[in-house]
This record gives sequence, C-alpha cells and structure tokens, in this order.
Amino acid sequence: PCCASSFVKDDVYSNHCHARRSPEETAADVAHNLSVLGMPFVDLLLMHWPCDSTADTVATWRVLERLALDGRARAIGVSNFNASAIESLLPHVKVRPAVNQCGFSVAGHSGIRYRNQTWGRDDATLAACRRHNITLMAYSPLGSAAPGGVPRVLSDTNVRAVAAAHNRTAAAVALRWLVQQGVPVVTQSDKKEHMVDDLEGVFSFELTDSEMARLAAIR
Repeated sequence: PCCASSFVKDDVYSNHCHARRSPEETAADVAHNLSVLGMPFVDLLLMHWPCDSTADTVATWRVLERLALDGRARAIGVSNFNASAIESLLPHVKVRPAVNQCGFSVAGHSGIRYRNQTWGRDDATLAACRRHNITLMAYSPLGSAAPGGVPRVLSDTNVRAVAAAHNRTAAAVALRWLVQQGVPVVTQSDKKEHMVDDLEGVFSFELTDSEMARLAAIR
C-alpha cells in the first residue's frame, strides 16, 4: 500500500499513489490483491513510502496493523523511510515495523538525495533501524540506486580487487558486503548462474574487516 505524496509527478508509479487513499480504500486494495493472488495472506506487506504528513502515514499504518492482527499479513513493514520518518512513526505504532526496505548498496549508502529525500539510502537509517530492532532490507543491492548504477559498482577497482582476492564475482562481493552487516538483500535474475551465485556464492566466504571498510568507503 502507499499513500499520496506531493513528489509523485509522473506515471512510473501506480495510480493508487497519485490520489489520496482513505484507510478503507487501502484495505480494499489489499483485499483485491490477495484475491488476485489466490492467497489468504502474504508473508510481508510493506508501506511503499512515507506520506506527506505524519498523521497520514500513521493512518495508513493503522490499516497494515489491522491486516497483521487479523492474519492477512504475517509481518508488516515500511519502505523508503529514512531515519527521521522512522522516528516520527514509531511513537504511534501498536505493531512495530519488522522491515524497512530501502535502496542500499556499495556506493549507495551515503545519503544521495532524489527529489530532496534520501529514501533511507544512508548509514543513519541503518543505524536507526538497528536501534529500534527493525531489519533494514536492501533492494537494488548491486547499485541500481547508486551514482553510476550497477555497471559502476561492479567495475569499481576496489570491488574487483576484493573479488579477485576471494576468487568470487564482483556481484558476490557487493552482496556479501551487505549480508555480512546483517542486511538481507532482494535480488532478481533470469540467469541460473546468477541465481546460484546469489544463493550459494555469497555465503561461502567472509570479508575481512579491512575489506569491509574498503568497500564502505566507495562513494
């Protein structure tokens, strides 16, 4: 679910994010989606981004809380919330967000702003999530949201040097940097070898402290 925000000015996102959705409409949207999926519940339901006001964010969150309490979502969370958005929401929750899913990667965690927001792509957000026992989950973990995108991250000389030292791919190193910090990743691929590398290669080696710091310094 998501609520209207003033920064949404194009057609990239669902129409549900262009118009203000009442709590009842949000609940109806979820019920429709579950019907289309043919499932009585989902494992994780996320609020796509913060609303324009804390009051609207809390109202939308109340819908997710009800869905969690009645069993239609095993867990609920947020997405694209920076540290201040998390701190604003938490005093009002009955069910704490389990997850905050943000773009986060090597070269993509220094708070680069998009439409005057960091969208949680910064170390301060990771620290806030840890402080409040919320799992920060990384989408675009190979750098789609970072300056220069995935090609820049995977071709970076530091990433490639660390990869060579472990006889692993640059992608495996970029994902390992996240996983080793306790940040789960969301990846996708249509290539079997990439899926195997994501599922097996990432967990078959460990980066040294100096390598972790070397990767963290990439901007």
